[in-house]
Amino acid sequence: MSKVAIIGYGNVGYHLANRLSSKRHDVSIFSRTQSEDQILPIDQLDPNSFDFIILSVPDSIVKEISEQIDSSDAVVLHTSGSIPIAELSKHSKHGVMYPLQTFSRTKEIDFTSFPIFIEGSEDGERDIFTLVRSFSNDVRLLTSTNRSKLHLAAVFACNFSNHMFHLSEKILDSLDMTFQDIQPLVEETLQKAIKLGPSESQTGPAIRNDETTINTHLDMLQDEQMKNIYRMITDSIRNIK
Repeated sequence: MSKVAIIGYGNVGYHLANRLSSKRHDVSIFSRTQSEDQILPIDQLDPNSFDFIILSVPDSIVKEISEQIDSSDAVVLHTSGSIPIAELSKHSKHGVMYPLQTFSRTKEIDFTSFPIFIEGSEDGERDIFTLVRSFSNDVRLLTSTNRSKLHLAAVFACNFSNHMFHLSEKILDSLDMTFQDIQPLVEETLQKAIKLGPSESQTGPAIRNDETTINTHLDMLQDEQMKNIYRMITDSIRNIK
């Protein structure tokens, strides 16, 4: 069992705290804003009292928070996909623990179903692997440069696709329908992409060069931003190699 401090209690911090606690680690939660009873103010953090300090904070303040923590024997980690390990170089034991998953507070997460990518300083990597292996079945080493590329791929696959779902939802709302009405289509699209690969799974008017349907769709779109997105995605499908 390790003593773990988690700084930040957003979606990732919330789920990490629950998962680590369920594996009998002693978890304390700290935040710059004390919004809940169990959260301690960050100025009460004594790094010498912990084995690990996990920064689950916005990317833009990872380095700032790291610099506020006194040097100690604790391993200081962040959970970002895009921030390099060097942002924590103040600490002799430091590293990254990047869970490749999307987190929402209101939805349970199965930590055995996705990989966690780690990177560590010479003094810290073995300890990081041991900690993550205690609650995950899939732990992989990845450098900061490659983790940033992975994060980019994840943004396209997760964040951008969800935005497409949102735009679809807006159109469905005008028909008094919900996103659940196209759930079978969405699920089949995903399963086909996984089984065949996205490059072999593309269908629709763009890949068929169906100008009549494309122009009909563009005429139906009154929102100029949505119209521009439609044009851009259509062109991308036509031109992708």
